[in-house]
Amino acid sequence: MTYAIDFDGVIHAYSRGWADGTIYDPPIPGALDGLRALMKQNAVFILTTRDPGQVAEWLTSHGFTCRTAHDGPFWDVRGVLLITDRKLAATHYLDDRAVPFENWDQALADLGQTHTTKEH
Repeated sequence: MTYAIDFDGVIHAYSRGWADGTIYDPPIPGALDGLRALMKQNAVFILTTRDPGQVAEWLTSHGFTCRTAHDGPFWDVRGVLLITDRKLAATHYLDDRAVPFENWDQALADLGQTHTTKEH
C-alpha cells in the first residue's frame, strides 16, 4: 500500500498557520513514530503545498531519508519518504482538513451548503 500524508497539521504542529512560511513548530506528538511505523510495511509520501526541499530538510533533521524528485504517477519505495506537491496515486490519504466523501448531499452539508443535489 501507499500512504499520502499531509505535512502541516498532521506532522508539523502548524500552531500559527502559514505565518512567514517557515517550519516553526515541533512535530505533533506521535507523528514521527507513526510515520516510521507506516514506513516499515508501506510506501509513504508527504503531500504538501510547501517547498518540498524545505520539508525534506526538516524531516531529515528528524532522522528520515527523503527524496524530492520523482517522475512517475506512483510512489512504491519503502523506507524513503518522497516529499512532493503532486497528488500521486495512494491507497490512503491522511489530512487534517479533509472532508470525507460518501455522496454529494452529505459533502455539501459538511461544507455548510444547503443545496440538495437532484439528478435529472
